Amino acid sequence: MSDFCDLARDPAHRRNFEKLLYLAAVRGDADLVAERLGWGYPNCSFAKGRTPLIANVRGSSPSAATVRALLAGGADPNVTDDSGLTALDYARRKLVRLQARPRRRRKSPSLDENDQLLLSPEEQEELDELRRRLGPDAREAVRIWLQERLRAARRVFNDPEQVEKIVEILAAAGEQ
Repeated sequence: MSDFCDLARDPAHRRNFEKLLYLAAVRGDADLVAERLGWGYPNCSFAKGRTPLIANVRGSSPSAATVRALLAGGADPNVTDDSGLTALDYARRKLVRLQARPRRRRKSPSLDENDQLLLSPEEQEELDELRRRLGPDAREAVRIWLQERLRAARRVFNDPEQVEKIVEILAAAGEQ
């Protein structure tokens, strides 16, 4: 593992590792963000000076858990992008836009009434093919596939409740 961390800190590969953190933040995947923060770079910036924290808030899947992970990993909530706005500024703007629209939560058709995964015939066929191809080694791969598919089905885009939590978290972090 130390070889991998050394690779992550190598200047020749640093930007690639920063991109992986940034993409996990945009996706709102708190688990991946927490894992990738171990490589460092919580305040790396990309197009228009956007950090992973700003990218999460501006993205379509803002996540309070991701914001908490970034802050715990050393992300600075007071960093501004090229427009001079912080993550809190973007969160407040998004919250105003979301509150102006009527709230309606649409549930994925891939979930039953208990939020368990319902696979389409095509997906079931894909899963069966994966099992056939991998044979006895399929258990872990299938578990990961199902876990990611369930995570995707449960994802809510621009959830006002998440954005409200993010505003509270960032406001508290900015005061410290």
